[in-house]
Amino acid sequence: GIAGRCVMRLLATAIAARPLLVPRAAPAALLDVEAVASVHTSLGDLSSTLAFADQAGNLAGALFPLSLPPYLLFLYFLGYEGNRCPKTAQFGAQFLLLFVVSTVLTGIVTKGTYSSSLADVDWLHGGAEALLTTSNLFLGFGLAGALSSGKMEPAGAGMEGTRPQRYAALALAVTVFGSAFAGPQLGVEAHSPFLFGAGALPADLLAASPLPLHAEPANALSIPTWAIHFSSVFEYLFAMGMVWQMAALSGNERWKGLTWGMLPLHASGVAACTYHFFYNSPDLSFLVLLQAALTLAGNTTCAVAAARLASSNGWMPSMLNPFDQSSAAASPSAAASDPPAAAAISGAAAAPNAAKLVVLTALASYGVKYGELLLGPVPYLSGVEGAVAGVLLCFGFPALTAARFRKLSAQEAKRAPREPRDPAEIEIEVRGARSCLRRLPPQRRTPPAASHRACCPTHSSGQHVALVHQATPSGGVPSPSA
Repeated sequence: GIAGRCVMRLLATAIAARPLLVPRAAPAALLDVEAVASVHTSLGDLSSTLAFADQAGNLAGALFPLSLPPYLLFLYFLGYEGNRCPKTAQFGAQFLLLFVVSTVLTGIVTKGTYSSSLADVDWLHGGAEALLTTSNLFLGFGLAGALSSGKMEPAGAGMEGTRPQRYAALALAVTVFGSAFAGPQLGVEAHSPFLFGAGALPADLLAASPLPLHAEPANALSIPTWAIHFSSVFEYLFAMGMVWQMAALSGNERWKGLTWGMLPLHASGVAACTYHFFYNSPDLSFLVLLQAALTLAGNTTCAVAAARLASSNGWMPSMLNPFDQSSAAASPSAAASDPPAAAAISGAAAAPNAAKLVVLTALASYGVKYGELLLGPVPYLSGVEGAVAGVLLCFGFPALTAARFRKLSAQEAKRAPREPRDPAEIEIEVRGARSCLRRLPPQRRTPPAASHRACCPTHSSGQHVALVHQATPSGGVPSPSA
């Protein structure tokens, strides 16, 4: 009926209006690129809700809905049974959709009640971001659990084992939704801090400090909200590392490709943190567009990487056809054997990693909130200077992350045993080396690699040395008739 179609349109718009799979610091800030005056707190006002989600034709608002299809493809391919992905990690990826809905609903309350951006309403902002932290926790520690046990998810396992996690996550979501609508009725103000500003340094202590601290604007993030942001970023980095190690557990190198696919989403999260570092300055609103573009790119690269992973584990395009029984018969069975991973993967234990995340989150939260008070005009940069600083921050940290994984890849390649070469291939190369030597005068038929490279530029010096010794096992110089 008409009511049913309206509900479906509302849900689809709510999901499509937010970026996906991003360890972002302030997704709701993106909802206020252009003010929408017709938003009301009533959920029954469907036209106002749709106008809010459409963001009045803003380019960033157009990019975020485009990121939904690739993210749904990512969920589909990640959940392919042949991947044996831990169910807790799958649930974490799926739970992100509920976080997306929460940012839209809390944004509606923000607009209707405070006529402000969600990023500037700290208590609503932090509550919505808590769902993102929950999603990343399940994703990272779900993978870590499998790595610590040294066993892949049993083939044919269902989601029943994640029931406690699902109930806890659902309770948190209900709390966020309920507080969003009850808070204004209880007199909570626009700039009231999230969780009552727990952990903040006393104002008297800051005022008595001999250091030259500048005053914070009213929309500065509280310590709990900064903690939610940084925990999301660090948890996502942790999840990237766990995805990388899944290659060793499963024996499938395609898992590493998924880590690289997650990198643009990490950059998107850093872009959001950068936007907040500059107190959500309108002069740096290009960071909103940059985050939207990175979200779309990252969801696409994750979908491609997950598709490659699924294909390597037996997925076929014919499986998209629900009427094709042959593809169903070819799907992995519950009797599938475990990959040859004999021991737990080091560095994946839950307790030490959780402790590291807590320490890093605390250091980053206090360091940024109070450290930038010492930076004078830096957090208020605008124009070219602000743009340059924003870009450097947005891409500097992801570049370091990429360098770390590239170095790790090179180290693993050196440690990996080389596969034995085909004897027939070696024989062909040996004959080629002998042919090169025959063309040289006798006085030049010496083992030095430079002579051989001079007569045949198709091989490197190291290859020529190896080929010469293969042609003459004794290490001598082969004769022209050899």
